[in-house]
Amino acid sequence: MDAFHRGCTEKSLHRRWGHTRVRQRDWERLLTLSHCWAATEAGAVVGLASIGPVRNEPGTVDLGIQVADSRHRRGIGTRLIHTAAGRARTAGAHTLHAYIERSNRPMLALLRRLGPTVEQPDGTHLEVRLPLALLVLPTTHQPVRQDLHAHPQGPDRNR
Repeated sequence: MDAFHRGCTEKSLHRRWGHTRVRQRDWERLLTLSHCWAATEAGAVVGLASIGPVRNEPGTVDLGIQVADSRHRRGIGTRLIHTAAGRARTAGAHTLHAYIERSNRPMLALLRRLGPTVEQPDGTHLEVRLPLALLVLPTTHQPVRQDLHAHPQGPDRNR
């Protein structure tokens, strides 16, 4: 994962993490509170997705996604979101949530292509919601490999 992040631009890191350096506590929090998946090509990580519960909103999961800058516009992000949304739906979630910078037009366009979104401005960011019932998932798609560091049984909700 370190090699993956070293290959990302500062702009890309900031869009995903809110800062330009991924810290140990970022990983710990992500792995404690979320389910994570990594997309790989030839053994190298080229994308990362996570979903985790939104506090005080049962049935709503927060989506985090990052794709290597050199791999944008190749369907990796779409496959990651499909995998995450399918898992969320199976677990009983009804809404996918993403908090993104308004300037992150590629991510916003991707979310809008997946289905009807509800968008709430929040300063320089947008809170985007996508009802999972309206999300069109492919009947067959190439799944992404689950990150071996993720918690397969789910996050520890008692932390």
